[in-house]
Amino acid sequence: MADAGSFTETTGFLLHRLGVGVDRVIERTLAPLDLRGRELRVLALLGSDVRSQAELVALSGLDRTTMVAVIDRLEELGLVERRPDPADRRKRAVVATSVGAARLTDAGRLLDQAEADFLEPLTARQQGDLNALLRKLFAVRRPEC
Repeated sequence: MADAGSFTETTGFLLHRLGVGVDRVIERTLAPLDLRGRELRVLALLGSDVRSQAELVALSGLDRTTMVAVIDRLEELGLVERRPDPADRRKRAVVATSVGAARLTDAGRLLDQAEADFLEPLTARQQGDLNALLRKLFAVRRPEC
């Protein structure tokens, strides 16, 4: 195994630490909207679509138990509704409300600024390159995430 100094320079370590930092930025940024990062993730995945909870689990990377808690909270906030699934009446589907859509828009504006601040040490080109590389890696590794 590499020594501690070289370990802290590995891509995996750096990605993990930056992920923790970004998560903190997201949580701070969303706090005034009474949202958490995982709740915003589900709201964003819904967009204007109607999705089953199982679809949301698969798309979000959240486990089933967490998904139920997230949807429960979003429903309490009036941001989503559960409805009978049009494809299978035995199942429940989730849809964003107009309040949820507006909150998603507000969150997007706040997060755009927070991301710009976080990435400020990089040039615009470096930011674009980083995003392209991360999207490429995510496209391949998504099932693991």
